[in-house]
Amino acid sequence: MSDHPAKLMDGSGWVLIFSLLFLGGVACWRILSPARELMAVMERITSGDYRPVMLGKVPFFLRKTAVNLRLLAELLARQRSLLAEEEFSLAMILERMTEGVVIIGPDLRIRLMNEAASAMFNLRGRRTGLLLQEVFLSHELQGVAQYAATTGEVQRGEFTANIPGRRERCHMIVTAAPLKGQEGNSPAGFLLVLHDITRIRELESVRREFVANVSHEFRTPLSIINGYLETLEDGKISKEMLRKSITVMRRHADRLNHLIEDLLIISRMEEKGVRLESLPVDLGPILKNVADQMEHEVKERGATLQLKIPNPLPLVEVDAYSIEQAFSNLLANALRHGCTDHGEIEVSAEIRGLELMILFRDNGPGIPFIDQEHIFERFYRVGGDRARHTGGTGLGLSIVKNVIQAHGGRIALESKPGAGATFTIFLPVAIQQTV
Repeated sequence: MSDHPAKLMDGSGWVLIFSLLFLGGVACWRILSPARELMAVMERITSGDYRPVMLGKVPFFLRKTAVNLRLLAELLARQRSLLAEEEFSLAMILERMTEGVVIIGPDLRIRLMNEAASAMFNLRGRRTGLLLQEVFLSHELQGVAQYAATTGEVQRGEFTANIPGRRERCHMIVTAAPLKGQEGNSPAGFLLVLHDITRIRELESVRREFVANVSHEFRTPLSIINGYLETLEDGKISKEMLRKSITVMRRHADRLNHLIEDLLIISRMEEKGVRLESLPVDLGPILKNVADQMEHEVKERGATLQLKIPNPLPLVEVDAYSIEQAFSNLLANALRHGCTDHGEIEVSAEIRGLELMILFRDNGPGIPFIDQEHIFERFYRVGGDRARHTGGTGLGLSIVKNVIQAHGGRIALESKPGAGATFTIFLPVAIQQTV
């Protein structure tokens, strides 16, 4: 009886035990293998790899976990795709903006800056991580940002800056807006939006200067006319004084009339969409007519005028009336400012490729180099009062430039002090002649 248990263990008992162990190992392997696979998938997802989850046979008690992992990977993949699209859209918006955009942290260090901001200040390379004042060198800009940081409210300011590569001081408007954090009331950073208003300030300056110049031009003849009118009101003047008064008043009234006419011409020429009644015209007769009209003034100044006009000239499409005005202004300018006593003026024309070139040349004192780039500006006077003392309105050359440009042409000046001046007009030849 005592040998029976040992016999069982020596035989079928050991088979049973090994069978149970084998089955347990198989069961453990079937459980642990999918579990290890699920763990590997989880590690892949946590590392940022959201590729689709593909699992083999999974035990029934792990199927829900596997499904959730697959859904989680798909959700994270969609979220990353949407985030990438939003970042791309934000980057495109920032780069397409004409306003400069700078995002800074609470420590006033730059976190982001768009291309427009870099271009405004002529900056090169990455500037992230640098302090605001290190990059922009503007106490006013830093002050606006710090005030926004102190108050936690939107702040605006205007400042000027000297920017490398730009001659003039640049005018900027900055808006600083706090960016609220997710927790707490302290801002997580600040958004700075920069607007370059240099051109606006320049136009305002030009407008003020124009109004001042017009006022001055009107004040002088009006004061003279009023002075003579007060003299006439006294009634005790001689016939000679009466004649002189009327002559002077007429001369200054004519000056006012010419000034108003010139202002109206410039206004019409600078108006967008101005329409010129252009027709193919031979400019030879127009130039000769202008010379005939100025013949009396040429003789008064003891000057000589030579016309070197080939006959016939190629036709150009112009508004005859306005182009004649431009030629008259150029000839009058040569007589008043380019001619000393017994001066010489030459008007010539020649064809250059597809353009007709008309030259007005004098042998006068010339134009200083410093004045040449401003010579076509309204009311600009070489040497301060050059045109005023010689009877001009200060608008003649500005009218010439506007008329020529309205015809699709251009005008150039060549002058050396003491060696006269040459104004050259280039006008396109009529199309039918170039075929």
